[in-house]
Amino acid sequence: MIKRLDVHGVRNLTAADSLSLARLNLFYGLNGSGKSSLLEAVHILGLGRSFRSPQARHYIQDGRPSCTVYAELDSGHALGIAKLMDGTHQLRRNGVSINQLAEFAFDLPVQLIHPDGMDLLDGGSRPRRQLLDWLVFHVEHSFYGLWIRYQKALAQRNALLKLPAANDAEFQVWEAEMARTAQLIDGMRARTVEIWRQHLERVLPVLLPDIALRMEYNAGFAADRELAEQWRETRFRDRERGHTQLGPHRADLRLKCDLGQVEAVLSRGQKKLLICALKLAQVAFLHAQERRCVVLLDDLASELDAGARQRLLATLFDLQAQVLITSVEADQLWPLLQQLDSQAELFHVEQGKISPARYTPEETT
Repeated sequence: MIKRLDVHGVRNLTAADSLSLARLNLFYGLNGSGKSSLLEAVHILGLGRSFRSPQARHYIQDGRPSCTVYAELDSGHALGIAKLMDGTHQLRRNGVSINQLAEFAFDLPVQLIHPDGMDLLDGGSRPRRQLLDWLVFHVEHSFYGLWIRYQKALAQRNALLKLPAANDAEFQVWEAEMARTAQLIDGMRARTVEIWRQHLERVLPVLLPDIALRMEYNAGFAADRELAEQWRETRFRDRERGHTQLGPHRADLRLKCDLGQVEAVLSRGQKKLLICALKLAQVAFLHAQERRCVVLLDDLASELDAGARQRLLATLFDLQAQVLITSVEADQLWPLLQQLDSQAELFHVEQGKISPARYTPEETT
């Protein structure tokens, strides 16, 4: 859990120093005031990237060479990240510079629910694969290193596909390395999905009681055959396409209900609730392993109805998650947060300045 947060140089935020955070935190203010920018800063700290733009120059304030986010955690650790205009970053953990984002990110599991997250269901496989791998990263300590090894070998094979003179021996070297790491990656993913599914079965009725969901893991290759053999057989087609078509980098999650594929049969409102349930089940998974998540809820009041908001927040509180919520107004959410936790914190955001606020039913000041 984040105890204290400092943000400098992220979009329009001008005063976000020494923010003392509680378990439940509500940031309210007009559109464009900087609420989402605060969540973006925490996302940058926890995952090393923004959820709003892939390029650092788009979220670093004009005239600044970098932006920085610093947090003190209740675990006693202190994390700091600086993102530079060229997209590189500098990391410090407990005052010591580190190189690997992985060892940094493990300390702060950050999950996000926001209005632009519908591509998780409606888009291609990549968002679903990223969601799965976020969870695998936090429960399987060797996953990240294996994934880096696989990606390097995959890049070498893809380079060979573009060389007409490349021979079988060259392909076999990299395909053997890919196969070694791919089998381990696939095993970790499959184990994680099975436990994630169990948590989802318990969480889904809280938000979507009338939906019977099936979550199926697709490895990205035929699991009943040797991978090296499959790559050997597909070299000609892969050469034509210019890239490797089979492997863990093509894995996917297929989500189905009784009526068919969820992206085709569920309403937009049901899809929002399903996305919440998928991520809530991940929070529950980590909670079962005595890990606590920071959950970012952007514009929650406009995304879910009152009943769904109450059930989501109550479950997150029971799972000991730290929650940062944004809303245009405080009235719809603040009474609920106080009911759940008398120590909840309220912040007003205006023209990039974040300040503690107090609430009365008539007005928020």
